Amino acid sequence: MPPLTTKKPRGPWPARLLSALALAASVPVFAADVANPFFNDLGPLMVAGALLAFLLRDRAARMGAIVATVLWGVSGFSPTGKVAAKVVVLGVDGATFDVIDRLDLPNFRALAKDGTRATLTSMEPMFSPLLWTTIASGRPPAEHGIRGFHVASTDCEVARFWDIAEDRGHTVGLYKWLVDYPPREVAGFWVPSWLAPGPETWPAALSYVKELELSKRMRRKQVAARHGTVELVWGLVKAGVRLSTLARAAAWSAEERVLHPKPARANLVMQTMRGRIDRDVFVAQLHARDPELATFTYYATDGLAHLYWDQPEIVEQAYRQADAILGDIRLHLAPDARLIVVSDHGFKAMDGTGLAGQFAPLTERLRARFTAEVGPADVTKVGHKLTVGLADPAGQARAVAWLSALADAAGEPFYRVEDLGGGSIGLTLTDEQITAERLAADSVGGEPIADYVKLTDAYTGTHESRGVFYAVGAGVPAGATLEPVALLDVAPTVLAALGIPASIEMAGAPVVFPEVTPRVADWDGVLLDLTWLGGEDGQNEEALKAIGYIE
Repeated sequence: MPPLTTKKPRGPWPARLLSALALAASVPVFAADVANPFFNDLGPLMVAGALLAFLLRDRAARMGAIVATVLWGVSGFSPTGKVAAKVVVLGVDGATFDVIDRLDLPNFRALAKDGTRATLTSMEPMFSPLLWTTIASGRPPAEHGIRGFHVASTDCEVARFWDIAEDRGHTVGLYKWLVDYPPREVAGFWVPSWLAPGPETWPAALSYVKELELSKRMRRKQVAARHGTVELVWGLVKAGVRLSTLARAAAWSAEERVLHPKPARANLVMQTMRGRIDRDVFVAQLHARDPELATFTYYATDGLAHLYWDQPEIVEQAYRQADAILGDIRLHLAPDARLIVVSDHGFKAMDGTGLAGQFAPLTERLRARFTAEVGPADVTKVGHKLTVGLADPAGQARAVAWLSALADAAGEPFYRVEDLGGGSIGLTLTDEQITAERLAADSVGGEPIADYVKLTDAYTGTHESRGVFYAVGAGVPAGATLEPVALLDVAPTVLAALGIPASIEMAGAPVVFPEVTPRVADWDGVLLDLTWLGGEDGQNEEALKAIGYIE
């Protein structure tokens, strides 16, 4: 009879391995949270560690799990103090009450209850660089000089509200306001918008945000490899990016490799991923740099609406993220801080149905021909409209005449020309019935019509004149609705919120906050002492193409 054997008891290695993995995850999270106190925003996972410690029987494994739980739990407490900001301007590009009022957006609803709202009336030509510069300066395009996309911060000929605030001794934090590249050295921070062609920021440590945005990782042009992936991620963490954002990025990377999602899904994820990163960094810098005036601009509400206005479930996700960002920012502001929320325009479905709605005007051949025969100009499109921004506004009459003379094969004017003054000209097609047959046979000024227009159904949304305006904070009536607010009123309103008078040259007037009197004669003199950091020439052409402003 063979001897009896007993089963050898299992050793403690599975429990110890599990404990070691938990500890291995918690140590770098703790280290990252030391560098960025907002990093570990997944604190509830501490419960899992505590449960693990309770279940494990091996003493060494249990101790490891307890240490991991403590490290994770301690790092899971983010700062709760309020920032020093007196005024924050939150820009939501292209936002419209048509969507905001249709959705359940608790933070926008609370904003209207706690403060004041109004419809913001935009202006033509209705494209973003011109409009955001008008908002910032309180001056029309004929005065501020921004008439196209191919412009730089140094091309603005007038002072913007942050220039004025800084001159009056206020610290400034500027986050992705259009036409803000190259940045300047300020007491706060300055991160340029998606239009910037290079990664320069102030302070330089924030350049990791722009390097990521400009790199192939975010589907933009590939910039020179300044940092490897590990160094780039660590730079983003130190700038303020949170653990949940990194986890979402890792999940998306896996989804992209395995499932190969459709372009609409990819567009949505990438735009909202940028929104998460920007929100993280902005909030962290509010605490780290303590600006008295800060701005933050969110763009997915515009970028996704151009492409997917006919798919409301996509557009609505951008609005929900904008609502979450609004709520996050308000959590960090003192009760008496003044928050102004503004869009540059609203949004609507593309005009036209059937054949009239299935085309897009083209920019590049018109720009090249116009530059050769008339003079330098920037040509951009929004929906079915083109805008010609002249480098020299003195040539307005000649430019209008030349554009009006461009005729099709039948001798009829190809463009309906709108003289907007100040170096800007609006164009729409006189005959919007574009067919494949016409593209093959017609011409524009003796050249193939296919160089000037194409058939497409890629863009379903376009700009509309009714934007949004909110204000909340000290001195703002609760639950009030104002008469429509003009674009030119916003800069005087921001200055009034800071207790600074507007200039006589500003045509608008502050709303909600009382006018600071007397007005000064001119604020533009502050530009003389400003020094911009060096940067690259041009613009982020890939970003312009992605949204459809140029080919």
